[in-house]
Amino acid sequence: MKTSLYSRWNLLKNLNLISRTQWRLTMIYTGILMLFLILFMVIVYFLLYGVIVSSQEDQLKKLVDQEVTVIKQKLIKGKTPSIQNFVMLSDEQFFYYVVDAKGNLLTGDELYHHLRPKLYQELEGWNPDPKEIRYENLDISYFVPWKEDPNKRNIDLMMAGRKIYKGNQFIGILYVGKSISNRVELFDWLLNIFAILLVFFSFVAFFISYFMSKRAMSPIIKSYMKQREFAADASHELRTPLSVILSSINALEMEKPLQEDEFSNSVLSNMKYEVKRMIKLVGDLLTLARSDAENTKLRKEVFDLHELSKKVVHSVETLADEKRITLKLNAPAKLFVYGNRARLDQLLYILLENAIKYSPEEAEVKLELTLKNEDKNKMLVILVEDQGIGIKPEERERIFERFYRTDKSRSKQLGGHGLGLAIAKWIVESHSGWIHVEGKSGKGSVFTIKIPQ
Repeated sequence: MKTSLYSRWNLLKNLNLISRTQWRLTMIYTGILMLFLILFMVIVYFLLYGVIVSSQEDQLKKLVDQEVTVIKQKLIKGKTPSIQNFVMLSDEQFFYYVVDAKGNLLTGDELYHHLRPKLYQELEGWNPDPKEIRYENLDISYFVPWKEDPNKRNIDLMMAGRKIYKGNQFIGILYVGKSISNRVELFDWLLNIFAILLVFFSFVAFFISYFMSKRAMSPIIKSYMKQREFAADASHELRTPLSVILSSINALEMEKPLQEDEFSNSVLSNMKYEVKRMIKLVGDLLTLARSDAENTKLRKEVFDLHELSKKVVHSVETLADEKRITLKLNAPAKLFVYGNRARLDQLLYILLENAIKYSPEEAEVKLELTLKNEDKNKMLVILVEDQGIGIKPEERERIFERFYRTDKSRSKQLGGHGLGLAIAKWIVESHSGWIHVEGKSGKGSVFTIKIPQ
């Protein structure tokens, strides 16, 4: 059960290139649609804000101008400069105050009488310009009894002022304030509506984007499937003629006249080498083509990995002897594991061959096999250490990509097509495990494989 869950998690983690591309397109399309939606909401919000604010400011300015005009007309008709009772609190006003030239309050009124000290304090020292509009947010919870209006704790005010003259004589200043709490609540409500719409349309945009990306990727998926089928079919079909050619070369090498002819013998030797390389390449391509198949399942069994590893080490001794490389195997006398015997055999061969290939002459290659308990799970740990050219940190993840080589010129000299480690990674992941490489450039590498048991 744990292995099955681990396998599913590993499958989700390692989505194929097409799925990742489709999800990337989905997120890009979603981002573009959401960007246009947010831009539209911002434009609508500020247009409404500008229109409503401009309208309210114009209304306040007109109201102040009208009341100043009324005061001036009454002052012209009167014999004294007294202006008490010239202005009445209207429905559009929250307060009005008239102060004399010295700043003393002559007359005024407000919607909440308890607020007069607070309001008068806010106006104190303000010398308004004709076009100036002032905004204030007042905490009125300490000034207004709860029994009057328990829902009002703060109030937003828009205020304007005009100087009053009788002829050339400065009489005082008229201050008028208007409540804009309804406007603030309206735009708060509008922001909440926009937030809800944004969340709703984000889901809509995601599903639309997913559909669009699926349609966009459909031709690419069909082309990829045909390419994958061709690689599998071509690899399968090439194996038979290559095997026939290799058998024919082996038969020709047994002919005595050809054995005595140095030139013919050299040509056959080169042909045999190249045919073996082609057979190995075709086998690797067929393995990778099978790994791409969605229904690929490995048949697993319990077997002694120590015995298998000794056979693998023996099979690569010829390669090691050519470079006078020492092979060391460190494993328990009996190491029973659960997995696919053929694939784990292939995994060990790939790692050892790779270590030998990139190690200098008279170096040492180590293979270590152990069973460890990690987080209450039993794990098969495989370590392959070499003294080769090492791997740069930025290339550690890419070496498991198909056809990727760290040093192309050196890889051509050593042979290979850059498929071995890609196959190794597939074998490890098909066993619900993971593979990791460490090491510094020029100081060797250590491949670590962990497979749950």
